[in-house]
Amino acid sequence: MEDRRPRNSGNKPVRPANDSQKRGGMTDSQRMELQRMRTRRQKLQRQYKIVSWILTGIFVVILYAVICLIIGNRKFYDKTSINGIDVGKMKPTEAARLVSNQYDRDYSSASVRIELNGQRYTLNISEALDRDSYSSVKDIQDRTHRFWIRGYGFLKSKIGGTDYNIYPEIGDAQKLKKLVESSDIMKADLSREDGYKIDNDKLILTKGKGSYAVDVDKLVRTISRQTGKGDYDTVIKCPEKQSDVDMDALYEKIHCEPQDPTLDPDDDYKVIEAKDGVDFDLDAAKMALSGAKSGEKVEIPLVLTSADLTTAEYEKLLFRDQISSYSTEVDGSDNRKTNVKLAAQYCDGTILMPGESFSYNLGVGELTEERGFLPGPSYADGESVLDMGGGICQVSSTLYMACLYANLEIDERHCHPYPASYVPAGLDATVAWGGCDFVFTNDTDYPIKITTTYDGYSTSCTIWGTVTEPFSVELYTETLETEPYETKYELDKSLGKDEQILDTTGIEGLTIQSYRRVYDGEGNVISDNPEAVSVYSVRDEVYKVGKLPKKAKNDDKSGDKTTDDSGEKTESDYDEDSEESSTSEQL
Repeated sequence: MEDRRPRNSGNKPVRPANDSQKRGGMTDSQRMELQRMRTRRQKLQRQYKIVSWILTGIFVVILYAVICLIIGNRKFYDKTSINGIDVGKMKPTEAARLVSNQYDRDYSSASVRIELNGQRYTLNISEALDRDSYSSVKDIQDRTHRFWIRGYGFLKSKIGGTDYNIYPEIGDAQKLKKLVESSDIMKADLSREDGYKIDNDKLILTKGKGSYAVDVDKLVRTISRQTGKGDYDTVIKCPEKQSDVDMDALYEKIHCEPQDPTLDPDDDYKVIEAKDGVDFDLDAAKMALSGAKSGEKVEIPLVLTSADLTTAEYEKLLFRDQISSYSTEVDGSDNRKTNVKLAAQYCDGTILMPGESFSYNLGVGELTEERGFLPGPSYADGESVLDMGGGICQVSSTLYMACLYANLEIDERHCHPYPASYVPAGLDATVAWGGCDFVFTNDTDYPIKITTTYDGYSTSCTIWGTVTEPFSVELYTETLETEPYETKYELDKSLGKDEQILDTTGIEGLTIQSYRRVYDGEGNVISDNPEAVSVYSVRDEVYKVGKLPKKAKNDDKSGDKTTDDSGEKTESDYDEDSEESSTSEQL
């Protein structure tokens, strides 16, 4: 290969070519000038682009502003809906009217559910809602029609449209607060024992715990926030606020007087057990709690007082003693005996608490055929008639006697028109449904039980209770006034001239004062008081005769009347009385 490197002819050094010769003959200064020209050209190009962009932007802004100005803000865009209602091209007032009508339909009985202590409550809040939608509709109008976003909203409505959802808000927070405060939520029992406990004879309190209440203000805010978002389905957890134990409320809860055992009339007379009394110094407890630090325990001494009787002692005393008993023989028709039996059954087993009264009419009930009662002899205006339930007065009179011997308080008692045969005169007690009644009160210190029976021959009334001090009762009567009956004769042409038949037995009129004398266990008189006054009517004796006696013939002229020889009532007279009762007074 040919060697083209410069050769050294003679011994002279060969000098290399310079840079300008290698690079096309340009000098450094020329090259630098060229570079400066290129840089200046690029800068001018960039400036031109910037100016172009600015001018274009200005044009676009001006064009967009013109469009926004043309669009205006008086009406909603096309394809705009609120709560599903098409409000396109409507003014806010028109749209608000439609939405408000929807509110009236959908929220007229709006309610929320609230949970407290595991129980759910429904609270109707419709009264507190502001169902005027204008402000919410106008807010949408204002937001979507701000000057610089009108164009965007306009273009968006043309492309796809827009849907908005708004809900009625709580317009009156105070009204909502009143609704909460008057609801059943406030009746919930929020008492808990984590702020206090009873340990034998000590009350232990924890500072800062124990008093719970519904945080009404927070609940109102929660309801307002949730309904403002249209959320009526989520169950709201009722907020509570906590502070120190309410000492006044706690005192009312814990404090009690000692209570002796008793019976519960509302629970089949089951025994309510004895309860010890509990007390503590309320003012000292308040002072000790207020001076404690948060979380500190405070001990309050309790004063415990035992009841006078234990439950076991009370159960042994219940109906321990037969205070009194009285029986009467039952005569008369089968209907009358049936009525006596039913009356005894309805009274049997009655328990009266101390101070409680017993009404015989209410105890026996209405005398109807549906309840098994039958027609029996009764008195109506002094005449013997058949009436429903005739005969029940024998049970009331028998019970009256038992009450007197038990030394119970008699509140109401009435005598028959005529003396009854089954009890001494002055010691009977007549009754009539809707009229006169027999009422007495248990004025002893313990419950009493009434047992009434009928064995087909007699009816008995027994009073069981608890005798704390032995006593006995003596009953006696005094006749204050008598009125003898007269004997009359009535002509009956069906009889022979010498025949006569007794038609009506004569009964002597009586006014009788009864007395109750009470003795103690040693036979000393405790009291001796008048009991009741009984006024019995007189009833003339009447004979049917075939021929009137001469004296009887002259009765109409002379006014003289004939009586029988004795003028006394016989045993047969009383037998008739035992068959008789009254629509207002039943024997």
